[in-house]
Amino acid sequence: MLGEVSDMNELVKGLSELTRLESEVNRVEWVRRNYAIVLKVSKSLFNRLLKVFSQPGPLKDAVEMVRMEIVDGGLLQDCLELGSSDLKGVIQILKDLTSQYASSSKTEL
Repeated sequence: MLGEVSDMNELVKGLSELTRLESEVNRVEWVRRNYAIVLKVSKSLFNRLLKVFSQPGPLKDAVEMVRMEIVDGGLLQDCLELGSSDLKGVIQILKDLTSQYASSSKTEL
């Protein structure tokens, strides 16, 4: 689970940097410079999350749906260009779900 948290923290760090930029020109330049890195980390994150949520059910379905939208559907690009705060919220939700799932899996064993 440490890999998922590390990926999420890396994304949040980048998005925090993006939200601090005041100029539209600076934000566009940041997206241009960092999009490939953010996309790579996002793909890694969702591949790891699908391993964590490997059991069929609503959590796996939700992770797969968000993965498809972010990685395949262009949601990542849209969020970076229009509102990185929304993407930070999605990452925080995934972080919370992963932590809860890992905690409950350990107590059930």
